[in-house]
Amino acid sequence: MDRLNQAYRMTKRIVLTALLLAVPALTGCGLRKGNDYTTLRWVTYSPSGASMDAKEVIEAANEISREKLGIEVELEFQPSDKMNLMMASGEYYDMVFTSSWLNYFDRNAEDGLYYDITDLVQEETPALYESIGKYWECAKIGGRIMGVPILKDMGAEEMFRLNADYFETRKGMEIPERMDGLESVEPFLKAYKEDYPNKYPVAMDKGGIPGFLNFLERIAGGVIVIPYDQDTPVPQAMAIWDCEPLMNRYRTLHRWYEAGYIHPDAATIDSTDADLSIPVRFGVAWKGYMGYSNPAQWGFEVKTSTYEGPFLSRQSEQGAMFGICAACTKERATECLKYIELLSTDRKFRDILAYGIEGKHFNYLENGTVLQTQAGIDRYPANLYTTGSVVNASVSSVSQEVLSDPDQWKKVFEEYETDGIYSQTKGFYYDTTRKESIITSLQAIYSDYSTELRTGTSDPDVVIPKMRKRMEAAGFNELLEDVQSQLNEWMEKAEHEETESEE
Repeated sequence: MDRLNQAYRMTKRIVLTALLLAVPALTGCGLRKGNDYTTLRWVTYSPSGASMDAKEVIEAANEISREKLGIEVELEFQPSDKMNLMMASGEYYDMVFTSSWLNYFDRNAEDGLYYDITDLVQEETPALYESIGKYWECAKIGGRIMGVPILKDMGAEEMFRLNADYFETRKGMEIPERMDGLESVEPFLKAYKEDYPNKYPVAMDKGGIPGFLNFLERIAGGVIVIPYDQDTPVPQAMAIWDCEPLMNRYRTLHRWYEAGYIHPDAATIDSTDADLSIPVRFGVAWKGYMGYSNPAQWGFEVKTSTYEGPFLSRQSEQGAMFGICAACTKERATECLKYIELLSTDRKFRDILAYGIEGKHFNYLENGTVLQTQAGIDRYPANLYTTGSVVNASVSSVSQEVLSDPDQWKKVFEEYETDGIYSQTKGFYYDTTRKESIITSLQAIYSDYSTELRTGTSDPDVVIPKMRKRMEAAGFNELLEDVQSQLNEWMEKAEHEETESEE
């Protein structure tokens, strides 16, 4: 497996070398003849490619950036497979979407595929540098800044979504802004079950509860976990059966199942979205998020109540980033940063790529938020994190009647400071090629049990010992030892880099 890993990294180096050799022929392509502006190739992520009105929206943004910066972009919306092919083949780009979950930032930056902007961003774009603040840390490799974080929800908050018409208006039960843990929703489940003995109050399909495992860092497909709140000098990786908070969650879900709160066929149900009678759903969002609260969608008022989080880690903070191609000249890298700076400091400009053209795709409301039109929803759906800072864009309201807080993001980031739960692993990611065959076997075993565990269908104290026996026979302990060994090395390296950075 070590040879496979070495071969992978050698391939990356060959690709980068080819890209660097090719750049003299490519850099001239960025300047359009007869014009005095630069064209940057920007590739971002979209699972379904460009939306119907993307070309029109990009041109509207280009009109402004040409005037203000002498820069325009050729913005491409690409699915993950095409982005991966582009990166692997050494195809030239100027800016690219990168993250902890797609076009992996840490791996690519370590392999030298991204431009070192440490000095450039401070010298040429001080407003951009100031706007990112402490979140530059998630973009550092070896103490050097190798990408630009896109400010958005930098952590994960888990919440209940409750039918307020039923619980508050009819039952007189208060839905607080925050509850304490998963079990805190049980009085609501019990009240509904007493009124409707033959119905099931929990929206549960075979995917389980969204964000169910966000309080853990999950390694090797989730068979090994690292809890956030460990009181140890070096965080400890552990088997899921040794993680008592996780075991208790599985027990809670099974108790709900036996109480009739969860549909008996939950492990085979694809979706519960069509059943609007279900009064308790779950979600992952951020403080002040109103996307779950549209009465027109549900037919009743929905209130959310956070029960856990926010959880923050290097990976969560790397949820969306800009990578600038290492083959860029200093001039082009500077132009990329200036463009990103404009996106991060000019709200009107940012709103174009975020929502489209004012009057056609969206309108501004009196409180400073925006409301998408039907044309916007259909022809330029907003995926803000793929086109720049979410925080700098205007906040979107659900409707004229259900308004969002225009200062939402200020409050979200204040909450991160006061209540954020931070991972101690400093961005650790496990090199799965070291034990690839073992991981494949363990994931196959895990898949035999995971659905019934996350839906509460089976008793974890009966099922997990069976799973454990099979996993240990397939090499689990060898994998766990390797994960902890690499985690120890990672933490030692991270501490050394922090010390050097402080000096």
